[in-house]
Amino acid sequence: MADIDTKQVLIEQGLKALLMGGYDGLSIGPVLAAAGVPKGSFYYFFPSKDHFIRTVLKSYAARYARLRDLVLTDRTKSPLRRLRAYFDKLEQELASETPLGGCLYGVLAQTAGIRSKALREQLLQSFQAWEESLIVVLKQAQEAGELNPELDAKAVAAFLIDAYEGALIRMKSDGDTAAFGRFRTFALEPLLARKPRVRTARP
Repeated sequence: MADIDTKQVLIEQGLKALLMGGYDGLSIGPVLAAAGVPKGSFYYFFPSKDHFIRTVLKSYAARYARLRDLVLTDRTKSPLRRLRAYFDKLEQELASETPLGGCLYGVLAQTAGIRSKALREQLLQSFQAWEESLIVVLKQAQEAGELNPELDAKAVAAFLIDAYEGALIRMKSDGDTAAFGRFRTFALEPLLARKPRVRTARP
């Protein structure tokens, strides 16, 4: 197995382990067993458990940054329809996981913040990048007349993330996606239901 393949397999298995057990529940032994690689291979790529987790988080953040770039910049849809398409895609991914894993940001934020300053800062940057992507599409919705221009786009973006992360925590507890349905109904759909303003030409 090539070096790059070995590293990627370890990252993928580490992500699965972190989603299920969190920062404190991660044990390197089971990750190595699942990846089918010797212990020496792990320390060849990752000098410590914390470095490994930060590498997994970096890979995870890059993947979802690509998803946001793909869906939220799709000019064939209006801004709020892009927002719906984005959360539709997230819901599809969540529903395909067995058992439900949730979001790595939320999972790590619950315990890792008090364990590692570097990881806490990396999580903060990941949340900020996510929020900034949502702010852009929300401001575009305001410019298109789809969203109340008096709303604070930054506050709306933060609220959507907060509500989404809370829904995922409940999903993991309940073992089903009902909480995501409530997130959609009470957090997302009220934005999407707003009718665009009709712009009239001035005389």
